[in-house]
Amino acid sequence: MQLQGNANLARTRVLLTSMIPPRNDGGCRILMHRHMVERTPFELHVACSADFADDLLIHTQLRLSYPVNRLRKSRFGPRMAPWIRDYGNFVWPNLKNHELEEAIQKFQPDVLLTLAETGVSHLALKAATRHKIPLVGLFWDWFPIMKGHYGHKWTRHALSRRYRELYEACDLAFCISDGMKQELGPHPNSHVVYPIAGRYDVSELPAPRKNSKFRLVYVGSVQSFYGRMLSGLLECMENEPGLEVIVVGGDADWPAHIVEKAREKGVYLGYLPPEKSAQVLAEADALLVVMSFEKEHELFMRTSFTTKFVDYTTFNKPIILWAPEYCAPMQLVRREGGAFPVNDPSTEAVLEAARRVARDAGLRANLAREAQMLSTATFHPDRLQETFVNKIESLKHG
Repeated sequence: MQLQGNANLARTRVLLTSMIPPRNDGGCRILMHRHMVERTPFELHVACSADFADDLLIHTQLRLSYPVNRLRKSRFGPRMAPWIRDYGNFVWPNLKNHELEEAIQKFQPDVLLTLAETGVSHLALKAATRHKIPLVGLFWDWFPIMKGHYGHKWTRHALSRRYRELYEACDLAFCISDGMKQELGPHPNSHVVYPIAGRYDVSELPAPRKNSKFRLVYVGSVQSFYGRMLSGLLECMENEPGLEVIVVGGDADWPAHIVEKAREKGVYLGYLPPEKSAQVLAEADALLVVMSFEKEHELFMRTSFTTKFVDYTTFNKPIILWAPEYCAPMQLVRREGGAFPVNDPSTEAVLEAARRVARDAGLRANLAREAQMLSTATFHPDRLQETFVNKIESLKHG
């Protein structure tokens, strides 16, 4: 275990517990990275249950008990995965974690900050209570209902109940959206802080385009419901002479023939690092945000707020939001503008929206202006960061 030195003692000492490390590659990882690594407001120590490079951050590795961890890495691990997740969610948090205890004793944090999820965050709650350290929760996704975070489906209700209990127990809670705050309910110290935008260098002029088609670009996840929506859109776009969709995202789970054809045509680019993704966005005519219409994901859509929407607003481009009426980004757009709303699950509705934006220069200019207004007001990164830092530091002072 590595521990931070004694420099910058005046800064608030924050011990971040998380199932994933802060890293500049997407999802909640990228938000933690932007708040606490890209900007350095705190003296930071990370206690994480995921493996990551020793030289990435000052950190402590949190591990399941030796027999369970060994089973997880054995050839029986995939078959036992649901049971191992159940153990990590329900049994492990009730055990005193010696690595976390040692980190607290040596680092002496002013604040315990936790990514609210299903297992590690409840370790943090118990440790904060035991050591009388203020607990801050990051309620950024409704993890209890997300595949890969629960073991058996029948545990989701209990995990969601505990998620709400964690919220109530936090001394300070940050919600990713108004929908998350509304779903979690009243709290004496809860605040909405939208995703913070990335910093992109796109000073170079876009490369000359090989065709004159109106280009709609999507960057983000290309799996699960995102994958189903995007692969369907690409198929429908084949017969559009004046439009094209460019998709950036790793490990698409589309049917093999769609992936192969999309790669051959150059409309699916796979994973690109942030700086290259930014260049693709800079070369777009409009940008696409996608959120699920499937009933199974309704709670997730009501509460989450996709980081890419916030990132898109910094590019001064028209944005098309393909999402159900009840999702958090759509609710914001209805209040403040910033995107062309498409609240119809059909691919034809998206194509018609793209056609309309492509042929109407005035509409494009207005949408770009609205997006820019969001980026400089509601989503202004300095304002969001100031709220984040000041609220945490206030716990240190009383």
